[in-house]
Amino acid sequence: MKREEAILVLKELFDKCTNLDGHYLEVIPPKASKDMSLGYQIHIKAALDEETRTCMQDVLMKYQLTIKVEEEDSFIIYSPPAPVPQK
Repeated sequence: MKREEAILVLKELFDKCTNLDGHYLEVIPPKASKDMSLGYQIHIKAALDEETRTCMQDVLMKYQLTIKVEEEDSFIIYSPPAPVPQK
């Protein structure tokens, strides 16, 4: 995702998911990210209840983004690469 989209996603996450309390939040530039994503990544470290997880999933589906759970309270939001067409 582009930097502007990452900022827009973060704003919407914090506007709609009012229980989201990010103790650690970082937008990682494309060169620092791994092969699993296209463009910027959003890293959030927070304890999430079920309501907040559902809210986040709703916002991420809107932008066609994926969330990866690194640890119990550590999450990476990213735009997955398009699948390679099979021959």
